[in-house]
Amino acid sequence: MPERIQQIPISQRVEVSVIIPHFYQGRKENLDALIADIRSQTFKSLEVIVVNGVFPQGRAINEGFRAAKGDLWIVMDDDSRVGHERVIENLVRIMREMSKVGMAGASVLSPTDANAFQKKAAAQFPRFNMPVVKEVMDSDLPCHGCAIFRPDVMRRVGMERETILRGLDPDLRVRIRDAGYRVVLVPDTWVYHPLPESFSKFVRTFFRNGYGTAYIQKYHPEINYDTDEKADLASFVAKRPLWYRVLRYPIRLLQSLIRLEWIRFAGYTVYVFGYLWGAIQFYILRVSPLK
Repeated sequence: MPERIQQIPISQRVEVSVIIPHFYQGRKENLDALIADIRSQTFKSLEVIVVNGVFPQGRAINEGFRAAKGDLWIVMDDDSRVGHERVIENLVRIMREMSKVGMAGASVLSPTDANAFQKKAAAQFPRFNMPVVKEVMDSDLPCHGCAIFRPDVMRRVGMERETILRGLDPDLRVRIRDAGYRVVLVPDTWVYHPLPESFSKFVRTFFRNGYGTAYIQKYHPEINYDTDEKADLASFVAKRPLWYRVLRYPIRLLQSLIRLEWIRFAGYTVYVFGYLWGAIQFYILRVSPLK
């Protein structure tokens, strides 16, 4: 069994710590490839910290942060792949040059070797096929697929939340903005992050997401935030009333049908069933998977 905290030095001098939560053993091959990507980056003053077998994700990331030696922290998912050799260099430059940026993320693209289903799904879910921006842009799209943070900002906002099953990204983005810092996409910077490779795995993912949202609504309704699909923040509102989101849902279902986006329609539908199953577990049976 691998150690819980696996520290991999890339150079003797460490300016940046890259934290990778690794829970699903089926991603080991991609994890190895990701670490090779990081070794080939132009920015070399790095260490990689792999956090093995820790759940949920927020707890795993915090364990990585506590072990980090760098004065900047990067988080990457273990199923991400770096888009090019200057990704970390670009992330670090924005943090060094822009003191009011608290979180800076790479755009997330569908992998070039994605299968037909993944490519079709990515086209219907903008968060998995983001625009690669040409200038720094305040956005709700940066995520843990690949993002850089200031340790002082993370400590100020209370680090990652360890008590939620999903919704880590929107919660952290809101807390960083509320603390007076910007959340931005970095120019000419991207990673590849796949959607599930088959319809059956896609269904399980969206069922799990709906289940996780029910958990938040039961135990942490104050952080049940909305998410945006546009790159800029012009019309984004992070906190919507539950009744608004419930009424909006059939409209989104109808829109996906009109646009013939059958994968999106299926995702929304399965999400509802996951939410209802979670509601039964948390409201009626009083189950808590984190206790």
